Amino acid sequence: MRNSKASVDAFLEQTHIGLAGYSRHPKKFGFLVYKTLKEKGYTVHPVNPAGGTTPEGTPIHPDVGSLPGEVRALLVVTRPEVTPAVVDQALERGFGHLWIQQMSGSKDLRSRLEKEEINVVYDRCVLMHAHPTGIHKWHRWILSVFGRLPK
Repeated sequence: MRNSKASVDAFLEQTHIGLAGYSRHPKKFGFLVYKTLKEKGYTVHPVNPAGGTTPEGTPIHPDVGSLPGEVRALLVVTRPEVTPAVVDQALERGFGHLWIQQMSGSKDLRSRLEKEEINVVYDRCVLMHAHPTGIHKWHRWILSVFGRLPK
């Protein structure tokens, strides 16, 4: 499954989601997506090489390989030059679901992932699909008007 409504839904059906690219800075997307997904009921497992804990005390995993076994889905919000190494770790761990956030990938990585036998959502904003609210709900509506949502 690739970038279809079914692939989006399959990813979002996961209750435990790893988040590669978590940030401690409240204005960075890696923090916003962590906070938003938690508010929507997901158990989010942050990944950042610096490790430590989130403000509320959730452990921050230093790499994808250290995520708990119940995590089968990985949302990647890293810089494009970092993303291939994160994807390598996810594939090595046998993740069944990958979401490469828009602006986190490349054409080469997209081509490479086309060959993998896993569920991949590529170049989409997770916040427009995970029970969107506010600006993300409006943006989703605009995409639906122009027929640009996954089918």
